[in-house]
Amino acid sequence: MRTIGVYLIYAAVLLRAAVVVSTEPEFPVVIALLAGYGLLLFGEIWLMRRKPLRTLPTPKAQLAYLFLQSTLVIGVLIISSYEDFLAMLFIPLSLDAVSFFGRRAGFISIAIFSLAMIVTLLFSDVGQVFGLAMGILYSGICFLVGGYAYQVQNARTAHDRNEQMLGELQTAHRQLQGYADQMASLAVEHERYRLARELHDSVTQTVFSMNLAVQSAHLLLYKEPHRAAGQLLRLEELAASALHEIQSLVSQLKPRSIIEEGLPNALRRLTMEQKVRDGLQTSLEVHGEGTLSETVAASLYSIAHEALINVVKHSGSCEAMVRLTLDRGHACLEIEDCGRGFDPDAIMEQRGHLGLAGMVERAREIGWNLSVLSRPGQGTCILVTENPCGGPG
Repeated sequence: MRTIGVYLIYAAVLLRAAVVVSTEPEFPVVIALLAGYGLLLFGEIWLMRRKPLRTLPTPKAQLAYLFLQSTLVIGVLIISSYEDFLAMLFIPLSLDAVSFFGRRAGFISIAIFSLAMIVTLLFSDVGQVFGLAMGILYSGICFLVGGYAYQVQNARTAHDRNEQMLGELQTAHRQLQGYADQMASLAVEHERYRLARELHDSVTQTVFSMNLAVQSAHLLLYKEPHRAAGQLLRLEELAASALHEIQSLVSQLKPRSIIEEGLPNALRRLTMEQKVRDGLQTSLEVHGEGTLSETVAASLYSIAHEALINVVKHSGSCEAMVRLTLDRGHACLEIEDCGRGFDPDAIMEQRGHLGLAGMVERAREIGWNLSVLSRPGQGTCILVTENPCGGPG
């Protein structure tokens, strides 16, 4: 649109000059100057609009272009007796001045153009008043065009900046997608490790005992057949125990019941299941009415579940106590038994013991602290407390 407007202005001036100056003696000179102006104008537009950016003229070349063009216009104004319309040739130059040099230098150039127009028109044949009025009129038009060029330049700069930001956002989006894929892979690996930990502590040992029972039954079948029946009965009991453990693990992997019931009710259900399955008499105390997030509730439930399994397997006690405190800012979970106890440091150093390490890791994941208070012969207390800072303990 800008190029078409410049062409139309030049075509209008050239057409009027061909009509009104054709009978004047200075006609050939005026046409020659206008032709030179046109050649430079077309060349500048072709160079600026058609060539790659690396071939754009330098600031010195742009300054030389404006100086030469303005000299041609002033020459036409001085030679011709019809300056009123020839001054319109400064309008495209005002547009170029702001486009070339920016707002400040561009408007300084327009001021110079305006001064040249006014001075030239003051000495025209139509009188000083008319020349002054026309000079002021065309100066105003040149400044308006310069303002338009400045706004277009700002819009173009903003468009380029937006394009750059869009490219950066697209790059960042691709990077975030890559990070999300990595996090998803890490989550899968973490879930695999967690499942391995759960299977190790709940099912693997039972399956190992089943394997020993099968081997014993196989040996006794030939040597002492009457004793093989006892091993098969033991095998049946172990299979039932493994089934219960797998069912418990599956129910633990589905947090729906914890979300729907709330942690206190879920723990109450857990203690009843432990009593039916393992004969463990577990009492539950709940203090406070605070609320926990789904993630924290599920992790505390898993810690309590693992701790009660350890009571059945290792403590030698048939009684346990679970205390849940939901006071605001001071939430905690305790699982206590009066069994044989152990040395926590020695157990944690043993490789392959994933039970306590898994509970510690679960607590750390939700930003809580887990402590094991136990001594041989004095029972065990698993204490899980909320980290006051809200971060990892």
